[in-house]
Amino acid sequence: MTDPLTGKALVEKSYEYMVKLSKECAKALVDEFNATHRKFQQDTLTHEISSDIVSWFEKRDRNVKLISDSNVASNQQPNVAHMKFKGTTKDTEFTITGTVTTFTVPSGEGKPISFVKTLVFSVDKTNFARRKF
Repeated sequence: MTDPLTGKALVEKSYEYMVKLSKECAKALVDEFNATHRKFQQDTLTHEISSDIVSWFEKRDRNVKLISDSNVASNQQPNVAHMKFKGTTKDTEFTITGTVTTFTVPSGEGKPISFVKTLVFSVDKTNFARRKF
């Protein structure tokens, strides 16, 4: 019989798993956006992509719960959006951040249209903690 993992080991295991999942998510979503030539309006970009990320995680692993922290989503630089997510696994609570870079083209309606170039997640081990029950 195996010994149960300690709190520190559970956090480490969850951290490593989230690093792997976040890389998989970034690749899958950017590939999907490029394949469908998905267009985004600048004012709804962070909301739409945050929703897509949460959806992707729900489909990929039902034990990982992720919610967008919409208070932290921002477009501080042109063509760059930052998003923050709070999440839980069976054993841990964590936060991760995502950064989306886009390129923008003018449209016939006067509003520019954005296309996703990159999606990068920052998963910091210090943002992982043992879940309190």
